[in-house]
Amino acid sequence: MAWVDLSTGRVQEKRLEDWVYKTFIGGKGLGAYLLYRHVMAGTEPFSASNTLFFLTGPLQAVGGPSIGRWSIVTKSPLTGLFLDSHCGGPLGREIKRAGYDVLAVRGKAAEPVVLHVTDDSIDIEPAEDVWGAGIYRATETLHERYGREAAVYTIGPAGERGILFATGACEIAHQTGRGGVGAVMGWKNLKAVVAQGTHVYLAADPDDIREVNREVAKTWRENKTGFPEIGTAFLVEVANGLGQFPTRNWEAGYFERHEELDMRSLHKTRWAGQFYSCPHCIMRCTHAYKTPDPDDPTRDVDSTVEYETLGLMGGNLGISDPIDVLQLNYLSDNYGLDTISTGSVIGFAIECYKRGIITSSELGIEPEFGDVASAIHILKSIVNRVGIGDTLALGVRRAAKRLGRGAEEYAVHVKGLEVAAWDPRGRRGMGLSYATADVGGSHLRGWPATTDPPDASALDLVESMVRARDEKVLTDSLVVCHFTYHLPLRLEQKIRLLNAATGENYTEEDIFLFAKRVAAVTRMFNVREGICREYDDLPPRLWQPQSQGPRAGLSSFVSRQDFEDCLDRFYELRGWDATGCPTRETLRELGLLELGIEPID
Repeated sequence: MAWVDLSTGRVQEKRLEDWVYKTFIGGKGLGAYLLYRHVMAGTEPFSASNTLFFLTGPLQAVGGPSIGRWSIVTKSPLTGLFLDSHCGGPLGREIKRAGYDVLAVRGKAAEPVVLHVTDDSIDIEPAEDVWGAGIYRATETLHERYGREAAVYTIGPAGERGILFATGACEIAHQTGRGGVGAVMGWKNLKAVVAQGTHVYLAADPDDIREVNREVAKTWRENKTGFPEIGTAFLVEVANGLGQFPTRNWEAGYFERHEELDMRSLHKTRWAGQFYSCPHCIMRCTHAYKTPDPDDPTRDVDSTVEYETLGLMGGNLGISDPIDVLQLNYLSDNYGLDTISTGSVIGFAIECYKRGIITSSELGIEPEFGDVASAIHILKSIVNRVGIGDTLALGVRRAAKRLGRGAEEYAVHVKGLEVAAWDPRGRRGMGLSYATADVGGSHLRGWPATTDPPDASALDLVESMVRARDEKVLTDSLVVCHFTYHLPLRLEQKIRLLNAATGENYTEEDIFLFAKRVAAVTRMFNVREGICREYDDLPPRLWQPQSQGPRAGLSSFVSRQDFEDCLDRFYELRGWDATGCPTRETLRELGLLELGIEPID
């Protein structure tokens, strides 16, 4: 791994010991260990001590399926907690080919910089010419400077201005979406990471990797979903039918005009004719559409809209015109904003206006659900930190606290992270996944094995949710695509890929012990920051019954007691005590006591 200190300009290489890789594998697992060890309790996210860990995973550059991804781990400025984000695009491959498994970036540069990574070399270079540029122009400029074959990951103006839900983008279309990674980079004056390497790596058993590739390709040919046609946008219909599609700041999980958001209607007329898919991917889920530039309607721009954006900037804002959502998505991507959090913040602001908590003079408009002009106005006030936009730039939790006057009733988040576009009031037990996720309101931390409504106890589903979460820990540590559950890339195949790449002999039992270990490390990081049982909860809105649709009248759980029983069961399966802290016995079983990870009284 390479340690980069932006304050001093010093770069140091360090070889991690074999036991570290064997114990924590890579990606999320390795990032969790490094963050716990090197970022101390109470570290301010905007400080020289907070560290950005760029992690490639053990499968990069050895030719496995769906491996065109990489991970970033840091302390979130939005939540103040552990944050891992997993991003598509070639950056991880090129960092690996340059000779590194991990880049650890700390300190703060005196002026804007680019981190340029080439074969066994890392240079800190000026970035004044791209500072202030949007992600589209910055990416193009950096390619002109470093070549088309280099991988570019950059932030936009939102990160530079410290918007707490700012993101970065790899090759424009792939975002480190949640929790404010872009803001940490902006504080450090790190505009971009550009990487290109030439090292060649040989897997321990390349034949087995090729065999898994053949199996996956065959499965995909026989079981294609809507991904190649319209990408993740096909999930709008799925989510709405289950009462899980956020509508008008989570009033309900059913949008009565959802059919208008069907991207098939635009595919013939607006599809840009290309995919922005990840390397080594046969699913091709990232589709680009031509849309008028909101700032210059005389020209078209590419917008790579995904399901989550259609949910939070479509139904959640009462917007049914897909062109409107494409424009909001383009602006967010170009500024470097997480579309999930941004859509949630805008919806929160509109509801606060309607309830008299925010005035039209504070907003500068009289906003309405369904009006794209209102949404664009609020979005730009956030990214420019103008007026009340400066408050909204803090995310819904902090904005609601600053506003007061009952605003917290309408702020939909868990531990400060805005909830993703799957309403737990539409699926039994899903609320437990949100409530206990290490990063906050993420939909990528394991789902219960059901599509049933929450009209009965969820207690019997807790074990399935934990198993799904543990498999996801492996997915995020390898690092392979989350959507491999649609291929499917089975657990057995993921373990085979790991063993074939590394020459190790992990069993399924080893993997579930590993996942439990990583969960304990991320929990202990958060416990050091003050997290306990009372924070493992859902926001008020998600305890209220849905107002319409197939789940009308249903809340996230049949009762508060059922939720508490489910939480007790979750802690029991994890080996945590009643407060949500891993016990000494559990830490000993997982080999963490000997690493200095101790229970906190």
